[in-house]
Amino acid sequence: MSKKDGKKITIADIYPNLSSEEQSDAEATLHRYLAVVKRIYENISEQDPKILTELRRRAKIKKRKGA
Repeated sequence: MSKKDGKKITIADIYPNLSSEEQSDAEATLHRYLAVVKRIYENISEQDPKILTELRRRAKIKKRKGA
C-alpha cells in the first residue's frame, strides 16, 4: 500500500473495525481489483495507446479546473 508520513498504510489502518479474517479478505479483494485494473491498462496500451494519451490530457484539464 501507499505511505503516509513515511509509514506504510495497511488494510488495518483503513478498516480498523474489521476482524483479521475480514481484513485479509479485504486485502485479497484489493489485490484482485488492482490486477483487473492492470490488465485493462495493459490491454489499452497494446491495442490503442491513443486512448491513454487522451485520458491523460483530460485528467490534466480536470486537475487544472480543480474538479
